Amino acid sequence: MLTINRWRNWRASDEKIEESPRNEPSKPPKPTFEGFDGSVSPEMQIFSDPQAWQADFGRWRAERCVSRPGCEDSQSVGSLLLDFAEWCVGHRAVPADRQVFEQLLTGAGFLLKDGMAIGVILRMDLQAVLHSQRVTINRT
Repeated sequence: MLTINRWRNWRASDEKIEESPRNEPSKPPKPTFEGFDGSVSPEMQIFSDPQAWQADFGRWRAERCVSRPGCEDSQSVGSLLLDFAEWCVGHRAVPADRQVFEQLLTGAGFLLKDGMAIGVILRMDLQAVLHSQRVTINRT
């Protein structure tokens, strides 16, 4: 019964509830990131130079791609980049970023338009298309 009366007889005090203890939590340190406009180290300049990937790009292109003169082959830059990156990892090489990869494609003479590389296609994708066309022709 004493507990019930305690709650029934409760009155708000005049003390400030908002008073906090004297010890405030420490403030987080200021972020050290200053953006991408700063100077670039020589090591990072290598990773933005398409020449660093020229040999790997040439080997990848010879192994995995087809260019057929007179045909309207094209493939998305994204799918080509993904295949190149996977090839690089499989050959213990560092993959290029998209900007460098696009420079490699244009340097090799391929036109880039609306996210597509004109004049080049992955060999496995071309084989799949040709196989699909043969199956369709045989069924009719």
